[in-house]
Amino acid sequence: MPTLRFHPWLWAGVAAAAVVLLPLNLLSLQPLHQDEALYATWAQQIASGQDVWLSQTAIDKPPLYLYVLAGAMRLLGSGSTAARLPSLLASAATVLLTFWLGRRLYNPATGLLAAWLAALSPFTLMFAPTAFTDPLLVALVLGSAVAAAHGRAGWAGFWLGLAIATKQQGVLFVPLAAGIGLIAGGRRAELLRFGLALAAVALAALGWDMARSQPAGFLAASSANYGGLFADPAAFAERWQGFADLLALATASPLLNGIFLAGLPLLLAVGGWQIIRRPVWRFAAVDWLLAGFALAFLLLHALFSFQVWDRYLLGLIPLLALLLARILLLPLAIYDLRPVPARVFTIYDFRFSIYNLQFTIHNFWAGVIALLLAVSLARPVQDAINARYPLGSHSDALRGIEQITAYLQGHAGANSTLYHHWLGPYWRFYLAGYPYDLQYWAIPIELAARARPGHLIAFPTNRSETETRIALAGAGLRLHELTRAFAPDGRPTIILYRLEAADASP
Repeated sequence: MPTLRFHPWLWAGVAAAAVVLLPLNLLSLQPLHQDEALYATWAQQIASGQDVWLSQTAIDKPPLYLYVLAGAMRLLGSGSTAARLPSLLASAATVLLTFWLGRRLYNPATGLLAAWLAALSPFTLMFAPTAFTDPLLVALVLGSAVAAAHGRAGWAGFWLGLAIATKQQGVLFVPLAAGIGLIAGGRRAELLRFGLALAAVALAALGWDMARSQPAGFLAASSANYGGLFADPAAFAERWQGFADLLALATASPLLNGIFLAGLPLLLAVGGWQIIRRPVWRFAAVDWLLAGFALAFLLLHALFSFQVWDRYLLGLIPLLALLLARILLLPLAIYDLRPVPARVFTIYDFRFSIYNLQFTIHNFWAGVIALLLAVSLARPVQDAINARYPLGSHSDALRGIEQITAYLQGHAGANSTLYHHWLGPYWRFYLAGYPYDLQYWAIPIELAARARPGHLIAFPTNRSETETRIALAGAGLRLHELTRAFAPDGRPTIILYRLEAADASP
């Protein structure tokens, strides 16, 4: 009888394919988040040739992701699906890189289990079909970690430099890549190559920014838009709890989360003993590095004035998947470390045949883990691909916005004035190429002073219209409803109005 062979790369590929296929319905189910619409609008300007260098646009992100996005739009059109394709592919690459990293740092079984844990995480599934910068950032960070694990310091610096050129937060992962390189046997000269390669790519992104005619660079714009970053220990507990609540959705399984919290101290304790014994110290050193980095990352975000945003945690998902895989495989690791006299035959060496398949302790435990994942992750995966978690593009408030844009494109005349307060990035993206006069208003009195009959305005239904109606009434104007957008459950989400003279007939 031919023996069934285990092909870990094949099964890792299946996990990567699952990340692409499982959340495909979210492409149409979820509207773009405000930041997605903003990035996609910038990419449209590049792809259309309207502003290739973004010299007329104040941006707060490095250029790499915007040009990747523009390339996708140039090839596939300027719709939201094209805007989200790079993140979908980057998420699949993240799964494969998680396997590759686990295989290199530990063994193929750990890498494969971690790849599946990363692939089935609600974070991965709900961020994959988005136009956020973070999925590409995470893939590039993992590419750097894989290169560092193979002792390729220059390539590690190159990929991490590209991560920083995708999003500024990439710089936070420098200690991770450097630590992996040191564990892999890196020397001082290799660390120098790592730093030089990283600096070269990061400086290229800064050089691009300085070459633009835009007076404010992306770093200055980012700081201004974010409100600055400063130590804020008074709000530490609140931010820590907020990030902890979000991180519970890494698996969204109370059982797996409990196993992780209970098993991590045991894993690190066993690792400390292994480091003392030295024969397999590298595995334990990696455990301590991943756990220490994740903890430091969370402490940094809780101590400083970071917003409690889910996207900041996406980079931790592959690392936590590796640690959870190590915890789930820890019984086998302990079993394999037992002293066995050469003359003694143990159950580990015993082979017995059932239906012509050979089973061992390892096979049995693999089956237990597979059953555990199937039972504990079935519901979280189902909830994730139906957008039931507050992750990624999740925004019930603006579902159906495409219905409003379709109405505008079909009924409103050229050069119509459309006022916006909350929805500006959406109109710039969805109405790109249509000659609308988009006008921002900050306060109702300002709107009333500028508005004229025939102008248009849209309100999300979760925003009060009362002050605006009062201000407009003082200027002799009223709101006349034209159409509504509806969520799949029938709730109205956005109402489009035309401004009319208060004494006009209904």
